[in-house]
Amino acid sequence: MRIFNTLSDLKDTAAPRQGNLKILICGPTVYDFSHFGHGRILLFYDLVARYLMLKGIRTTAILNITDIDPKISLRARQERSSTTDVSNRFINELLIDIQSLGINTFGIARTSDYVKSAMKIILELLNKKRAYLANGNVYLDTSFLVSYGRLSRMSREDLANSRIDIAPGKKNPSDILIWNGSDDFGQKYYDKSLGVGVPWWHTQDSSVAMSIFDGIYDIHGGATELIYPHHESLLAQLRVLTSNQKPVKIWNHVGLVNIDGKKMSKSFGNVIRIRDLTRKYNSNTIRLYVFSKHYRQPFMFSQSELDKFYSTDETIASALWGKNDAAKSPDRKTRLINEFTSYIEDDVNTPAALQLMIETARKRESITDLLHMTRIFGLIY
Repeated sequence: MRIFNTLSDLKDTAAPRQGNLKILICGPTVYDFSHFGHGRILLFYDLVARYLMLKGIRTTAILNITDIDPKISLRARQERSSTTDVSNRFINELLIDIQSLGINTFGIARTSDYVKSAMKIILELLNKKRAYLANGNVYLDTSFLVSYGRLSRMSREDLANSRIDIAPGKKNPSDILIWNGSDDFGQKYYDKSLGVGVPWWHTQDSSVAMSIFDGIYDIHGGATELIYPHHESLLAQLRVLTSNQKPVKIWNHVGLVNIDGKKMSKSFGNVIRIRDLTRKYNSNTIRLYVFSKHYRQPFMFSQSELDKFYSTDETIASALWGKNDAAKSPDRKTRLINEFTSYIEDDVNTPAALQLMIETARKRESITDLLHMTRIFGLIY
């Protein structure tokens, strides 16, 4: 499978380095129900992992869940509960959503389980003089990172003008906050060298990557909005920590979902919850709708367009009805399977593969091939 690599700007081959293809996916922050934008990302990487596994490639896919965040603390204060209660509740709700979408290819990692690892990483960056203390905070020093900005295609001037994590004591505008010791939002940890604080967002994910994959793996995935500063800073940390300039082979990103001209976001209040969709539609219909668009393109959510895939699901189900003799995948590469596979392996071109599957169902021919296609798409009949 060739998949687009944001870092190289090319379609690169997804192949394991050491017999096990490793994928880390940036998942949601658990302070509310997950929405269709999250669902698109989950379903895409489920398809990637599913296809690789069906090809016989040993694959380990981990969904990283952020459960240390000011939004969680705010919700806990509003509900007069604890941050742990809030995060646990919405992790459980997310797992229900994942199950309802028919996803079974991921393991789960929650960042709060890796706080000690995050502290160790921060201390190592300080010892290597790649980070510095300022007013109780710790910042990644980007001035030493020659290739910093390459993932996001940002020049030094662009980075200087981005001005993130603005606070007294920062040396450079582009330096990244990795330990927050100045803000009090309810979730606190202690280290004798760092004091009281919280491992910040970018180091939470690097701690998961280092703990599970030793910082060296094959695919890192997430939404396009994460390229900068999140994935840029994650790549920088992994390069320092692993002494490897290519710790992740492929940085892959999924386009955002828009609705009524705006990004679907909890902060905008325009979300379509996965929970609400699965109450009205089965997982097949939702999958067919998601895969009708190429993953790298922005997705304009349309209720009326989603409704059309209910009948598409019925067309496929009707073609397969009673075909018990088609219970196995084809034991030979037919013309249809070769064509279908060529679409999937070319940067996961699901719109073309989906159209071929629908045409096959309408003709009610090559049922064994059709069943194989539905398995790759994760459809249940």
